Amino acid sequence: MNIETKTHRPNEPSVSEAPVPAAGARRVRVLIFTIQLGNGGAEMQALRIANHLDRSRFEVQVAVMRGEGTYESALAADARLRMIGGSNLAAKARSLRALIKQERPDIVCSFLEVPNLLAGWACRGLKPRPHLAACVQAPPSIIWEGGGWRRIFRAAVSRYYARAEQVIAISAGVAQDIATMAPGAETHTDVVFNAGVDERVIAGASQPLDAGDEPPDGPLLVGCGRLVEQKGFPYLIDAFALVRERVPGAGLWIVGEGADRAALEQQIANRSLADSVRLLGFRDNPYRYMAAADIFVLSSIFEGFGNVVAEAMACGTAVVSTDCPYGPSEIITDGVNGLLVPPRDVPALAAAILRVLGDPELEARLVSAGRRRAQDFAAPAIAAGYAQIFEKLVARA
Repeated sequence: MNIETKTHRPNEPSVSEAPVPAAGARRVRVLIFTIQLGNGGAEMQALRIANHLDRSRFEVQVAVMRGEGTYESALAADARLRMIGGSNLAAKARSLRALIKQERPDIVCSFLEVPNLLAGWACRGLKPRPHLAACVQAPPSIIWEGGGWRRIFRAAVSRYYARAEQVIAISAGVAQDIATMAPGAETHTDVVFNAGVDERVIAGASQPLDAGDEPPDGPLLVGCGRLVEQKGFPYLIDAFALVRERVPGAGLWIVGEGADRAALEQQIANRSLADSVRLLGFRDNPYRYMAAADIFVLSSIFEGFGNVVAEAMACGTAVVSTDCPYGPSEIITDGVNGLLVPPRDVPALAAAILRVLGDPELEARLVSAGRRRAQDFAAPAIAAGYAQIFEKLVARA
């Protein structure tokens, strides 16, 4: 199914230009709503948009369903953080509705499926009713596949996206997925890539490693993400075992935490790789590890976009990535600013890693082109894409 999508790139607006507010005009009030400011790429996207919306045009608040997120300290001082109370989803929807009635935002911009649905429920029948923008951060047909409650939830998501006022997809692939699952959604879907680079990435990349994190004697590979099936780390570990046969001094560090830690530790032990593979857990500054790597590897089975690819490029590291649905192929031009391999293909992943390790000129080209490509995902430029959509919605009223 070929769906026409509208993709924002810097200097290539995805929507018609909205008029700039006149001097002295009231700023547009935006409430950004997500589960938590921490632990994932969607939450990082919400943070970066909140921080980089033009304050001459927008007044920003952030509402979360859970507090104490690991990104909260990075939220701009002028963006108020609000907690949505309630012990269940119905109670949280009522709490969100009360907040919206109190603060009267012009726009509610939600991130992830549960917040998207809650925002829709919370705003039903409100007068005045804010404009709703639902941000979709991963292919919903993959995230919510299966039976039981997942099938019910997927049906609810499909109905909502088909009738939503505005959907924002983080890649053209995700937009295609939404349109296939929710026919009609393509008429009100815009594609705005994730903000993969901000000042925290650049500053973090320049920080030295901690004293206990001495790199291996040979080349260092780094992966980053939650320790869950989606990220494909078992395939990365198996590919690394093949790399070690050719490059005995190589090391692999994986930054992140998750439910699959014990299984990955067992795999590492079974492969006799305990001396060369480290599971570093969650780190406040993953960018110093990306910058220290000779190659950053994304081994995911699927993604919505792949923030870490753009982040690693900005850190000056060559990238090898699976060509998974969706995102990496929209960031990487194979052989130009990174290498792409099929997901779940251990020999191909190992061969691509060895290709870069064995060709310093190729590595240098990938690093240089990757740095340039990363600038396309700078947070101010991506926030400008959101700003255009928000002003389009307000002008529609």
